Amino acid sequence: MTMQLAEDINFTTEKKELLSEKIHDEILELIIKNASEEEQVLNEKRLVELFGVSKAPVREALIKLCSEGVLRNVPRYGYVVVKMKEKDARDITKLRCILETEALKAGFDNIIQYHLPDIKAHIDNTARMQLEPVDVWRVWEDNEQFHLLLASYADNQLLMKFLKESLGIQKRIYAQFSWNKKQSMDDCFDEEPHVGIYRALQDKDLDKALELIKKMENSEAEVATTHVNRALSLMALGRLDEADEELKESLTF
Repeated sequence: MTMQLAEDINFTTEKKELLSEKIHDEILELIIKNASEEEQVLNEKRLVELFGVSKAPVREALIKLCSEGVLRNVPRYGYVVVKMKEKDARDITKLRCILETEALKAGFDNIIQYHLPDIKAHIDNTARMQLEPVDVWRVWEDNEQFHLLLASYADNQLLMKFLKESLGIQKRIYAQFSWNKKQSMDDCFDEEPHVGIYRALQDKDLDKALELIKKMENSEAEVATTHVNRALSLMALGRLDEADEELKESLTF
């Protein structure tokens, strides 16, 4: 009887944790998809109504987002979305580069022996989706999946956790600087960087693959920063359509 009670308690706790994690992810996605130049403030009561759940899992999700630096709790006001800075973009790019290169070193032999077909399958799938424009976030997800796939062969769960968090922070940064984007904004897949990495792995050239990863990530950060700065200048001049195009470019990989 006591054992059954303990099992029931454990099951209830696990279910509660899963719900708070789900709500955490959905709140984070709301923040990203509704990023704005204006201050964003989340209200616990409204989130409870939105998700149709009790206060507990929503509060747990909000507390976790605060601990992650996504939100800041202001008593009697709400949860304020923390703005990211250009330095944050540079720092997270450096961290991501370290994580990905170390993962590739650790998983290189595993990839060469067993997983080249998996990587090729991902690239081929991307090529099939190039036939028509897609939402910019679909492009982001495809790029994210490619890098997580490569890193997964290192078989290091802690590294994967930090890499996923790094990619999530990068997504927030890009979203924050694209508050003027159109909801229908389209983008196109660019598979060439991924193909280059695959070919280097096919040739068993670890140094070349590492060089391409570093080059791609440094290039992404530099190009995105350039386009964002141009967009801000254009907005100041009231040239909103041109600014929108620059922000689209800042999200292109």
